[in-house]
Amino acid sequence: MKVKTFKGFTLIELLVVVAIIGILGAVGTIAYSGYTKGARITAAKNTLMQISLAQSEHFSNSGFYWTSDEGCQDSYTKDAGQAVNQEVGTNLFSKANYIDSKIEFYFCVEEPDGGASGFVASAVYKGGSCKLTVDDTSTIDDSSC
Repeated sequence: MKVKTFKGFTLIELLVVVAIIGILGAVGTIAYSGYTKGARITAAKNTLMQISLAQSEHFSNSGFYWTSDEGCQDSYTKDAGQAVNQEVGTNLFSKANYIDSKIEFYFCVEEPDGGASGFVASAVYKGGSCKLTVDDTSTIDDSSC
């Protein structure tokens, strides 16, 4: 008697492989979004430190810290946020598009509470769920992220 052998996969084997690929894809997507959020926060911290250094230079040259025309908000519309970023870039770095829009943070600089001398620079995530601050002592507060 002749035995027939079939080459290929059964339907069950194919479904198992598709399920495994789906599980790996779901885990990878979750991990990737966490990495990108961390990268954006790190980029915002780096920009805040650049603002702090630019403020030190501005103070050395003029005797006072520069502050934004508008106070810092917990959330911005897209147009207002881009305008604030351009204002910071123009006044501290002499380049309107200095702050990369891919970071997805809006930056501003204001006087500290109570009218004390110094500055507080803030970076607010475009959705308002994360706010970073740095002051004239170059101390970054990232407790809300």
